[in-house]
Amino acid sequence: MRNLLMILVALGLGTKRHWHIFIAIFLGVLLGTWFPFNPDHPSFMHTAFEVVGQIFIRLVAMLAIPLIISSLMIGVNSLGDGRQLGKMGFKTIFYFFLTMFIAACVAALIAFLVDPGAHIPKGIEIATGIAPLQVEGPGHIASFRDLFLNLIPQNPFESLAKRDLVPVIVFTLLFGAASTFIGETARPFIAFFEAVFAMTMRIVDWVMIFAVPGVFALTFTAFSHGGTEIFPKLMPYIGAVLLALCVQIGLVYPLMLSLLARVNFLDLYRAISEAILVAFGTASSSATLPVTLACVERRAGISNRIASFVLPAGVSMNMNGTTMFEVIAVMFLAQMYGLPLSLSTIFSIIILSIIASIGAAGVPAAGMITMSLILNGIGIFRPEQVVAGLSLLWAVDRLLDMCRTIVNVMDDCVVAAIIAADEGELNRDLLAGGDQWEEVV
Repeated sequence: MRNLLMILVALGLGTKRHWHIFIAIFLGVLLGTWFPFNPDHPSFMHTAFEVVGQIFIRLVAMLAIPLIISSLMIGVNSLGDGRQLGKMGFKTIFYFFLTMFIAACVAALIAFLVDPGAHIPKGIEIATGIAPLQVEGPGHIASFRDLFLNLIPQNPFESLAKRDLVPVIVFTLLFGAASTFIGETARPFIAFFEAVFAMTMRIVDWVMIFAVPGVFALTFTAFSHGGTEIFPKLMPYIGAVLLALCVQIGLVYPLMLSLLARVNFLDLYRAISEAILVAFGTASSSATLPVTLACVERRAGISNRIASFVLPAGVSMNMNGTTMFEVIAVMFLAQMYGLPLSLSTIFSIIILSIIASIGAAGVPAAGMITMSLILNGIGIFRPEQVVAGLSLLWAVDRLLDMCRTIVNVMDDCVVAAIIAADEGELNRDLLAGGDQWEEVV
């Protein structure tokens, strides 16, 4: 153990901080597995690392709202023309829904072919010993009517206080669009948000100094709490989710980048590698947003105009990884309980998962909460099956949450690259030239 630590430390010395983060993740997995958490006698070590991890998440998450609002306001105003704003918005929403629909279909196909719930031992959800996730009432899936009505905030400040980012984004987009029509009159207003953005990014630089211990603590806590007994029994389910995510990363995104943007996917993946590692460690696309913005602008060659518009919107509206997870998880539970999955039911799961993922916050475990609405709204599960099923999934959710957050963040970057290429605002020389890249974390 001591020799291994010395080797890892030696490898980390003199390297860039994103490699330090990678080493921190590896050590977190290793030590978290070797020192499992005992709920009856929690040790000081586990408590301390949990606190350190939560401090890091809070430090980065506190920047999400000022960063989203300021970057969106600047990005919309920089378009300078209301007609250009409409064109940009249509492209962004179109690619968001296209990638989510493809992700949902890929997930449904894999869940159908792998059939992960067919051989799960009966009663396993009780044997886990995990406290059931509380589901208040029968739950419901919002209709398309309610979904669109909820986009418009009755009180934007109330939505802001509740961290309900979708209506806040709509309100910000309207303000930004108005600024493009009134010209110089709005200049002091935009200057204020430019200052907010610059100060927020400076705080991001300070917070990233804490990234290595923060990511290590989060990874250690996740694996020490997850335990080792439940993993072998749920490996078919875990494998199906990871396979779907890998197909999206290794097949769907490369094809889209090649056909729609003429971009080598390896160049883009290398450019956003820091954001990928932070996404894995924090399991929060909102918390990763500052690093994602820095990566796509300083390394991927995507203009600030495109990045500041597409990425903040994607954090709240574009969740490929969450969509895939919810489709597979619902189908897994149906298979485990022996419930019928007709073609129409699978299609309903796909549509409801897309709707639910749009409303999922970019924070850890958000997909689990929104999935409870799908389970209750699909109409084939009894209430007790919903509670027991969620309890089972909760036992291994942290690991999968970390993995699906990677896909959530990568998809936003892929869409931004496609739109930047289409708009002629992609610096291909910077994207392909790793020796020109600036340090991000």
